[in-house]
Amino acid sequence: MPNKPTTSNLDSTSLSRLVIDALERTAFVLADPCETPEALPPADTFAAIDFRGPEDGGIDLRASRCFARNLAASLLGVDASEIADNQAEEALRELANIVGGSVITALGGDDCRFSLGLPTLGARDPGANPTACVLDAEGERLEVICHHAPAA
Repeated sequence: MPNKPTTSNLDSTSLSRLVIDALERTAFVLADPCETPEALPPADTFAAIDFRGPEDGGIDLRASRCFARNLAASLLGVDASEIADNQAEEALRELANIVGGSVITALGGDDCRFSLGLPTLGARDPGANPTACVLDAEGERLEVICHHAPAA
């Protein structure tokens, strides 16, 4: 039986695996960890979701606009050229929800005592010592940042 991630061992590798699996499972989007993030387009679309439980924290997604458009197109089954900005943002919020659910399930295991908030748009400061990864999704950027601290 594999060890479940905990906040102490949820590293960039396990975080990227959770996100890659979620992208493949829900949107049929292929991505890989990126060794050269500077080669990808900059992030200009942002979504976040908070979680509460034994540890409080959140997940921040920072993506290139084209990634968000491609994600929305895949989710809706249309061409990316048909996607409006608000649809791209909603798709990124939905991905934040999916990734947040995957993270709290991984952290909580069978006895998950975490709750997940509602996804929001916008960038925020992740605080000190976040776990982060940058993914290359067919040449487009997706950054995922997980921040957490013991519950007060």
